[in-house]
Amino acid sequence: MNRFTAKRAVTWAILLVLSATLFGSSAGVAYAAPGDTADPPAAVEANVLSWPALGLQSTVELYGRARTPVTVPLPAGMTASRLRGMIGMPENVTAGYLEIDDGDGKFLASVDLSAAATAQAATPFDVDISAARVQGSSIDLSFVIRVRDTVDRACAPLQRLTISDLTTEFTGTNPPVTTIASFFPSVLGRVTIYAASDANSAEQQAVLTLVSTLARIYAPRPLPITVVSQPRGAQPPPALGMDRAVVVETGEPGLSVENPGAPDAYLRISGDGDQLSAQVSLLTTELQPLAQVAAARVTQAGSDTVQRGDTLTFGELKVSGQATFFETSTFEVGSDRASLGPRFDGVQVHLLADYTPVHQGDASTVMIRSNNVIVYRGTLDGTGRLDTTFNLDSRILDQRYINLQFTLTDTPAQDCSPLVAPMTFQIDPRSTLTMHRGGAPLGGFTAFPSEFSPKFVVALDGSSPNQLSYAADIVAVVSRITKTPLTPQVVSLQSAVDGNSGALIVANSGAIKQTALNPPIGGEGPMVKFGLPTELNVNMEGGLGSIQAFADPQRNRSVILVTTTGDWKLVDPLFSYIAASDRNWLGLTGDVLAAGEAGTPTNVAIRTTSDSLAPTQTSGSSGGWLKYGLIGGGVLAVIAVLAVILALRRPKPADVDE
Repeated sequence: MNRFTAKRAVTWAILLVLSATLFGSSAGVAYAAPGDTADPPAAVEANVLSWPALGLQSTVELYGRARTPVTVPLPAGMTASRLRGMIGMPENVTAGYLEIDDGDGKFLASVDLSAAATAQAATPFDVDISAARVQGSSIDLSFVIRVRDTVDRACAPLQRLTISDLTTEFTGTNPPVTTIASFFPSVLGRVTIYAASDANSAEQQAVLTLVSTLARIYAPRPLPITVVSQPRGAQPPPALGMDRAVVVETGEPGLSVENPGAPDAYLRISGDGDQLSAQVSLLTTELQPLAQVAAARVTQAGSDTVQRGDTLTFGELKVSGQATFFETSTFEVGSDRASLGPRFDGVQVHLLADYTPVHQGDASTVMIRSNNVIVYRGTLDGTGRLDTTFNLDSRILDQRYINLQFTLTDTPAQDCSPLVAPMTFQIDPRSTLTMHRGGAPLGGFTAFPSEFSPKFVVALDGSSPNQLSYAADIVAVVSRITKTPLTPQVVSLQSAVDGNSGALIVANSGAIKQTALNPPIGGEGPMVKFGLPTELNVNMEGGLGSIQAFADPQRNRSVILVTTTGDWKLVDPLFSYIAASDRNWLGLTGDVLAAGEAGTPTNVAIRTTSDSLAPTQTSGSSGGWLKYGLIGGGVLAVIAVLAVILALRRPKPADVDE
């Protein structure tokens, strides 16, 4: 029997890559809460948190005999007591069990797979994991399939098991907050930031810097962050349990835990001018766990961001990939575009990799795609070393990620036997990406966060008391999808419009109309203007609220605009729409998210096209068809907006005269 059956196509490599990229510890784990000296509350609490709430995937895929490691962060003062989830129908397992161990290999629990093998649907499991060794503010778990049958596993189809809907029950007590170090533990519920109703630009900038920092370091978990206005000098309401309250206000420079040890403890960040944002650098550099005191003052702002050149190694980018497999394997590696520095329109990849030398008579190949386009194909030989260079041009580059998708095959001349060993392929961290800087500014929602890296400006026109909250929501969802710190700078509306830095602008359409900005949707009051090649003007009662992401080629930058042609309440459903989506900002396409009086968010493309790989036109007639095709796409997008607005517009009350 030949050992290369079709079912062997999914291999151990998937496990190795996914376990490293999807199930690593959350970024917030760096915030290990030191031991507090105050006595904890007497009551023991139990909290059940889903894995997505912990920054982990809710599903784990298991393959073959390989282990899948997962690091589970712990809420401060609590231990993990139970693990719950659902087991799907095992593939190629007639008798066996799921084994769960801790990071030291100590057995914790097992789940028999006999019932799952015959079930018509997923079966629940609930096991005790309280014996797992705690390491800092997390525990390490590993999952592996154990089989009891006598099948020759060297030649049999690969076993596969899916466990899903994972949750962990934690028991213990949330310790009182007494120090700056313990204020932001590895697991948080919600952070509410309070700013004065008449916050000045320095206070606004400190708030947005704090939002950007917290969103980034707690990613991939979507930490809820809310910005609330309150009278200057007021104390915030108590934040209970795993929630936290922060007040940002002008005052004596420093960070201090107010009411330490009490249920209404909160963090005050204060300063004047640039000194206020400087205090946040203790958090931005992730050195806050060392501030094991109730109050501290930053006298000089620091940064751990290193100026990088045009060539970066995979090691510097923390990009790695490895596959150990029979027959065939696929895996993907990549980096978010914002981490690669200023804008670029091309990348040269110098790929180095080591692999098991291929014996004479065997056949092994590697094929690499980027953005689903083949960029390299070659054969593997007896040297065991791959050293090749290829280019990714602007037509291939994704606006958010630079990704390389590997497909490996290995076809030995020898038939299957227990003595046949798998093949291993591993990327050398000395591989490099060399960026060709330049190119036109990117448009659409996918242009961000890269067009905000590393700094961008923020402008609020003051026409709504909620504008700082709107800006904070945008900063949070954009910062969450990059490992690179993004630094906002609050400026005046005119400075933001006239500058050449990436900009986040929150202003009503009347203010925007007085500037040189040319967003996809403009207008004022009931008159809404759609920026098609031939402008479309529509008079609609109530106006339109929108979030727009577009290129500003005149100033060689890209802009996010939050605006309304009517009341500011029109934009509220847009932020609710983004927050309710599992993918947040990543779920947006095109360049406009808009809603009218009916409050139904509609995501459309007015100026952008998803066909970034459209073939180059060689004749006038083809170019004409492409031109009118793009115009037609924009018209359809506008029709989609209008259809929703008109169909769902609220009817007038019966007592309103025509």
